[in-house]
Amino acid sequence: MLKVAWLVRLSPQADRDVVLRAWNEDHAKLIRDVPGVERYTHNQAVAIAEGPGAGTETPVIDGIVCTWWTDEAALEAALGSSEWQEVLAHGREIFDPDFALANRAVAVQERVMRIGPGTPWSGADVPAPLCKHMGVLYFRSGMARADASAHWTEVHGALALDIPEIRYYVQNHGIRPLRLDGADGNGDFAFDGFSEAWFDDRETFERSHESPAWYRLRDDSPNLFDVDAIEAGVNVVVDERVIKG
Repeated sequence: MLKVAWLVRLSPQADRDVVLRAWNEDHAKLIRDVPGVERYTHNQAVAIAEGPGAGTETPVIDGIVCTWWTDEAALEAALGSSEWQEVLAHGREIFDPDFALANRAVAVQERVMRIGPGTPWSGADVPAPLCKHMGVLYFRSGMARADASAHWTEVHGALALDIPEIRYYVQNHGIRPLRLDGADGNGDFAFDGFSEAWFDDRETFERSHESPAWYRLRDDSPNLFDVDAIEAGVNVVVDERVIKG
């Protein structure tokens, strides 16, 4: 299974409630009906999770889209389909044309680090009542991708697993840049990866931030990530909506 994700910023020129509904309903239906889509989720950003602006400022993105495809051939066929052209045309109506990451996606390798009790992981079926945190990540300048990926899994990931409040934890490592309009990604990653972590509720999530285990995780971040990027609003609490799968 191939997982592909991209970031979304809605048009600031239209009524927010209107474009938000259009994204979650009209646009979602168009993507859901594209041949080859196996699973599909919208993760609507509701708050900056931590750092400057947490709980007070609006995130710099409106959401993170995750799609799963049978394989690369299914994805390539979909990007050339008439159904996908409808997706692109509708996107031009509701998304911010000045967003630097528009139409840029990343194929990721999904590494499931922790599965919570009682729910087998399928990529898109974690119970809705849980609080979900997503961190879109950029590796520190000068680090080889293989070295950064190894540190993320073996060191940073191990520290995250020391936080007992995390019920589910998934790392998504960027493996190939893509463009949603079918053009070549040219090796330019929109982001290096993203983490997904689920907590029993928002209160538990906030409380975990004050634990020694969380401070150890935070202290390791500069060894691996561009911390300025993390604190710029791509570290968010999201409302996960399973559209398909």
